[in-house]
Amino acid sequence: MITPTLLNNRYKVLRVLGDGGFGETFLAEDTQMPSGRRCVIKQLKPVANNPQIYQLVQERFQREAAILEELGEGSHQIPALYAYFVENGQFYLVQEYIQGQTLTQLQQQGALSESTVKEILINILPVLDYVHARGMVHRDIKPDNILIRSSDSKPILIDFGAVKETMGTTVTASGNSAQSIVIGTPGFMPMEQSVGRPVFSSDIYSLALTAIYLLTGKLLQELPTNPTTGEIVWRNFAWNVTPSFAAIIDKAIQPFSRDRYSNAREMMRALQTQQVPVAPTIPVQQSLPTVVSQTPQPQPTVFSQDILTGAIFNPERTITKFRSVMLHPDNPSIVCNR
Repeated sequence: MITPTLLNNRYKVLRVLGDGGFGETFLAEDTQMPSGRRCVIKQLKPVANNPQIYQLVQERFQREAAILEELGEGSHQIPALYAYFVENGQFYLVQEYIQGQTLTQLQQQGALSESTVKEILINILPVLDYVHARGMVHRDIKPDNILIRSSDSKPILIDFGAVKETMGTTVTASGNSAQSIVIGTPGFMPMEQSVGRPVFSSDIYSLALTAIYLLTGKLLQELPTNPTTGEIVWRNFAWNVTPSFAAIIDKAIQPFSRDRYSNAREMMRALQTQQVPVAPTIPVQQSLPTVVSQTPQPQPTVFSQDILTGAIFNPERTITKFRSVMLHPDNPSIVCNR
């Protein structure tokens, strides 16, 4: 595909920043601003070329763009949305250009220290809490989607998944709209997200795996798992990490969402206090009492040596050793065979 040199008769494309399944991302210059302000333009292509759903996709795109605008206005760590438009059947978002490096680029320069990773987490978790408070799950948190801004070293959260999901809208045989794709990146999304049911703690899971990548340089596919619990085994690749910090990360990457931090604020408090989380407990099912029916003529119950051996304290406070015990229902005394 040939990249147009001018989009919407306004934005001059300088170069391609990225190319993915949903379209391309460009660095552009706004020719209608006196400063020639630079911006990032995301091109989004619907997966289905179907006139029947085009109007639906357009409506959803406008709705998601409005949400992105609100998010960018409320946080300095989310790129501002400057504009959106539709051209030649494709959808475009015009966003603030952030100068900096992605976490992937930073890690490629060498493994990051615990203090650096902890600082990144503490600075990005409030942004995640802000996003979740508006009912949105990011769904694609990974090293490529967190930028460290050059001007102040703050982490910036980019590339929200909701707009991508809109591009995956299709129509079923019954005429209803449906989502044909799962948003997320394999190796960073948890089990519930992989089946299209993300929750807030899904983002926390992805963020913790991002932290592990920064500490070890290893992706999930390169890490072993506990065959019994399914937990990710990563500490052997990060020897300089303190046990308390590792325990916080471990809680965030639990296989089941109920065992993770329930929200970003909870994980942030744990990091700030370095509070070691309590391991999830598994409820033990109590067995019902066994009811033994009495026979007309009860017989003594004898426990053989193989079943019961031990000692009995008698009233004189001396110890009587025994090998077997005989109990009789008509006589509460204990008969010991020594």
